[in-house]
Amino acid sequence: MLSLGTLYLTVVVLAVLLSRELGRGPERFQVRLAVFFALLGMVVSAVLLGIVALNLVRLFRDRRRGVAGSMLKSKLSVFFLVVVGLSAIPQGVLSVNFLSSAKELLFHVGTEEALSQGLTLALAYHDRHVRDLRHLAAETDLEQLLVPERSPPEGARLWANLQGRLPSLAAVQIFDRLGRDWFFAGRQDLRLERLYSPALPGETGPKEEPQVRSLSQGDGEFLRLDLPLDHPSAGHVIITTALPEGFERASLDMARAMGFFQRLQEIRPLFGIFAGLVYGSFFIPIMLMAVLTSFFLADRIIRPIESLEEATRRVAEGDYSVRILGRPSDDLGLLVISFNNMVTDLDRARRRMAQAEKVQAWQEIAQRLAHEVKNPLTPIRLATERLRRKYQTGAPDFPEVLERTVDTILREVDTLSSLLNEFRSFARLPLPSFAPVLLKDLVREAVSVFQADHRITIDTAGLDPGQMLLLDAGLMRQVIVNLVTNAAEASPRGVIVRFHSDLVRKSGKEYCRLRVEDNGPGVAPDLEESIFLPYVTGKRDGTGLGLAIVERIIFDHRGRISCETTPGSGTVFVIDLPLEECQETRV
Repeated sequence: MLSLGTLYLTVVVLAVLLSRELGRGPERFQVRLAVFFALLGMVVSAVLLGIVALNLVRLFRDRRRGVAGSMLKSKLSVFFLVVVGLSAIPQGVLSVNFLSSAKELLFHVGTEEALSQGLTLALAYHDRHVRDLRHLAAETDLEQLLVPERSPPEGARLWANLQGRLPSLAAVQIFDRLGRDWFFAGRQDLRLERLYSPALPGETGPKEEPQVRSLSQGDGEFLRLDLPLDHPSAGHVIITTALPEGFERASLDMARAMGFFQRLQEIRPLFGIFAGLVYGSFFIPIMLMAVLTSFFLADRIIRPIESLEEATRRVAEGDYSVRILGRPSDDLGLLVISFNNMVTDLDRARRRMAQAEKVQAWQEIAQRLAHEVKNPLTPIRLATERLRRKYQTGAPDFPEVLERTVDTILREVDTLSSLLNEFRSFARLPLPSFAPVLLKDLVREAVSVFQADHRITIDTAGLDPGQMLLLDAGLMRQVIVNLVTNAAEASPRGVIVRFHSDLVRKSGKEYCRLRVEDNGPGVAPDLEESIFLPYVTGKRDGTGLGLAIVERIIFDHRGRISCETTPGSGTVFVIDLPLEECQETRV
């Protein structure tokens, strides 16, 4: 976002510089500079367009893959793009209309005619005053009017006579033959101390012909007539007329405006293209930056929601250790805090529930164990009591009864020993030690112990030969041996056990699914729901701990096991083992 803001400020600065150059007029503005800005705008637009395309591709890819929050991010991006478009379309239409109107006004025919006529009128006005002065200089009675006698003329009468002929008269000054001031009337700031003195730069001597010059004095513009006199006393007369205030400055401004307009006329055919390039070189990058800003804002809004979605998924999968880091600066921050508190409460409740379930499970196991222990103790007690009665009565068959009683006691003690060994295996089951293992090789190694039993047929053709998992090989062999043993014991006449593996996806995670299928009699309907509970068995002499141990091993591998059975058609045990990072390898 920082780089995007820097780029935006750069474009704004360039726009200001370009507008300043345009404001200087065609005489200062260089076409090369305009081309440079246009090319720069095209390059920036191309780069921004590439970034926008990259973001769009990434967004479509995330949607196709079902990445968390990608759908909402797409909707937010579209919303921001619509807002940008709704604001840009009127601006573009208004700008185009403004440029079109400006072009029509700038190159209007009446503008050139008005400037030309105004300049013509100014020149005509100036020329008329010059002609009036020259016409006055050519009058034959001017000298008699100025110096009728040898003495200086009467000021009031002379001023009145000259002003009657020149209404714009500002000053009149007569010099004697030596260039000294002889007579003056009018504005004092127009008075000369001496004719051809240093106060008049550029003058070198008297002129034989009347001369009319322009003069700027203070805030006014004047025309000065320098007329030599053929008189014994007076040598020169200088008559000054006033032009309207600001006349010369206005005339120069009008001349410059006329020149500016003529230069604009030269670029008129390219004005539309030039204006479009200049406008587009800044408008397009700004619009693309607005689009990128929409992507940034959508990503910033969706990021906490993505974290919430990912955390919710992990909690649903049983991971209560997840927490979301965030600042409680807005509503989403408060939602994050509430979520973390909720997960903490859930984890605490789960631990209490797990503890309660563990206590309940051990209580149930203790009850079942007591029941299972009581079963062999009853025959032992009965046999012992019978043996004592025979002994007390001195029965002749006492030796025979003693032999049968000892056999019964030994048999029931073996049953108790087997029961306690199974319970110890269930209670002290070690934690898995994971290592890379080829699934098919593991299954073949585990079922190799059944090769000598011709009643059991093993089929491993359905296993993927390249599927490698991180497993505890010893514990998984115990699982496979237990399942095959159960299938063989349930089918004394013979059984076929088939193994099959494939990949499945559940709740966004991939699993390797191992199916162990047999064609035996199946599981009784009343045992199907509780088949994995301790001391639940359908065999007369079974302990009921085998499948409980199998389920415990699968759970320790973060997997799941289920049973699908149809009485008389066989049983299928489905084992799902997670394929987490670095746990799946193909060879």
